[in-house]
Amino acid sequence: MTDRDQVVAYLTQYGYVAPSDTEPGKGVAASNELLQVAVAQFQELAAVPVTGELDDVTLEAMDRPRCGFPDRVPVALPGSADSDEFNTSGTRWTQAIITYRIYNTSPDLDDGRQRQIVREAFDRWSAVVPLLFVEVGADQEGDIRIRFAAGAHNESHPLTVDPAFDGPGRVLAHAFFPPPNAADLAGDIHLDEDETWQDGVGGTGFDLLTVLVHEIGHSLGLRHTDVPNSTMNPFYPTPNVPAADDRAGIRQVYREHIWIASLYRDLLSRRFDDTGLDGWVQYRLNGATIDAVVRGFCYSQEHSERIASQLYFKLLDRAGSPQEVAGWADLLRRGTSRQAVMIGFLASPEYQRKHSSAERFVESLYRRLLNRQPDPAGYVGWLDQMKRGATHRDVAWGFLYSEEYTRSLVNEQYVQFLRRTPDPTSWQAWADRVRRGLAHQDLVTGLLASDEYRNAVVSWW
Repeated sequence: MTDRDQVVAYLTQYGYVAPSDTEPGKGVAASNELLQVAVAQFQELAAVPVTGELDDVTLEAMDRPRCGFPDRVPVALPGSADSDEFNTSGTRWTQAIITYRIYNTSPDLDDGRQRQIVREAFDRWSAVVPLLFVEVGADQEGDIRIRFAAGAHNESHPLTVDPAFDGPGRVLAHAFFPPPNAADLAGDIHLDEDETWQDGVGGTGFDLLTVLVHEIGHSLGLRHTDVPNSTMNPFYPTPNVPAADDRAGIRQVYREHIWIASLYRDLLSRRFDDTGLDGWVQYRLNGATIDAVVRGFCYSQEHSERIASQLYFKLLDRAGSPQEVAGWADLLRRGTSRQAVMIGFLASPEYQRKHSSAERFVESLYRRLLNRQPDPAGYVGWLDQMKRGATHRDVAWGFLYSEEYTRSLVNEQYVQFLRRTPDPTSWQAWADRVRRGLAHQDLVTGLLASDEYRNAVVSWW
């Protein structure tokens, strides 16, 4: 590449020069200084000496094989509804299950192996964020459509939307952001059939896996990065396993997906099921509030059954029958607080038979709820209240709404969900709210809906 017009066209294609600045008498056409700025920006991304001059090193960098997606914003991105309008940010898929369809394959490689490579490329990203990629057949459209093509390859869209490939070398492939960008091209991946595709890096051809992992990054909403040795650097070859910069970027794009998947892990103690995750993600990204999602989990049948089952072991030292667990779970699901259910257990005939005297009953509450032996003054005080008419239910209520129990509960929930102990102010504030009647499930809701938790799970994932 030696011609100034070719250089300007290259810089325009990749976002360093706005199309309006190439008109006669304007922008780079009228000012060498503007051209030098654009060249310097390209040099910085290409990791060559930043001089602003079109030296041999810079021209060689412009001839390197690369992705056809623009490097900078503002720029008329491929797939913009109007190439004169600038996109300022990418988008994300608003579901967790993303389908893809392979429209054709390259004659350079075995068809079955190519499908394996495509599957492997998607797996590289699903290992980083909770997205599920499912191949569909010719009877379905697919969210992401993969095809090999040469030259001008789309009669339905102008070249400003779906640029032509340039023959062997330079542009290897391009892709499009998720909806609503690019209309019917959203998420699609096009690979230049004029290239020689191969299985592995080295030799004279181009590794299909390496290019696909990069292009899928765009299909998921990532732009190019100037960080060397990152998958989303525009110049081939790039790592075919997302590097630290790529992982950080994609996790920010899909932070809502990660948060919801983390609710399965931290609240239900299991991996998400695919359709469940997909449903909750769509629910949230179609307008549901953060609190509504967390309450949906906290008051779900599954979580309610977990609470009931755990209380049987914690308070009655046995497993509950399916019918018993279902009965308590139904109350919890309809809004009964965990502490109200606990009082029901502690005041039950079964519990009282196991702790038949007032002394044994009070001692058991210290041991089961406060995790310690009774202090003499407190022990005598509770026995005195029972002698004066306090019921088992009254005493159980007193323990569960005591300062000691509520502070212990808050500390336990902080450690479990936020992986730290509470600061003194928050500790007291939450304990006071529980003492005034806040349901245990709503304490959990507050922690799991907090900005702290939502931000932390992105880095924990």
